[in-house]
Amino acid sequence: MTKYAAIFLVLVLAGQALARDKTLLGEELESGGYGALVVKYGQIRGTDGIFVGGQGGWIINHTLVIGAAGYGLVNQIGSGRGDCTYLGFGYGGLLLEFIIASHKLVHLSVQGVIGGGGVGYYTDRYCDYYCVSDGDAFFALEPGAHLMLNLHRIVRVGIGASYRYVDGVRYEDLRDSDLSGYTGQFIIKFGLF
Repeated sequence: MTKYAAIFLVLVLAGQALARDKTLLGEELESGGYGALVVKYGQIRGTDGIFVGGQGGWIINHTLVIGAAGYGLVNQIGSGRGDCTYLGFGYGGLLLEFIIASHKLVHLSVQGVIGGGGVGYYTDRYCDYYCVSDGDAFFALEPGAHLMLNLHRIVRVGIGASYRYVDGVRYEDLRDSDLSGYTGQFIIKFGLF
C-alpha cells in the first residue's frame, strides 16, 4: 500500500510541476481585433452635447486591447455671442481596454483613452459668411466602463459611462471645466473577439 501511495504522490507532484501558470501573454498567444462606432452624450458648458466617433484595436488573449479612439462633437453648441458662431470640439488618442469574461453573454469592459484634442469656434456656413477661428489644443484623459452584450460571434453592443478630463484649454472664454465632464455612451463593436 505504501508503494502505491508513493507512486500516487510522485504522479501528483509531477503533474503540478508540469502545470503552467496562466498568463496574459503566455506561449500560446491568441489574437483578434475590433472596430466600433461610439455615440456619447454629455454636457458641454451646461448644454447637451452629442459626440460620434470610433475606436478599435488589437485584442490579446480575449482580454487586453491596445488601439486608438477618436470622437467629435456633432451638434451645434452656440458660443453665447448671439451670432452664428458655434463650438467645434474633438479629441482622441491611445486606447487601452481590459475585457472581463468576454466569453459570457453579458460582460464588463474597462477602458481608458489618453491623448489630446482641439477646440475652436466656427461660423455656420448658412450665415452671411463662414470662417473658422484659430483654435486651441489640449490634453485629454477619459477613463470609462461598458456593460457589453454578445449579440453574435462578431457583433457586440453595450452601454457605458466615462469621465472626460481636459487640461490646457486657454481659448477665448473656454476653460478646462467647460469641456470636462461625464458622458453616457452606446457602442457597437464588430470584429474577431
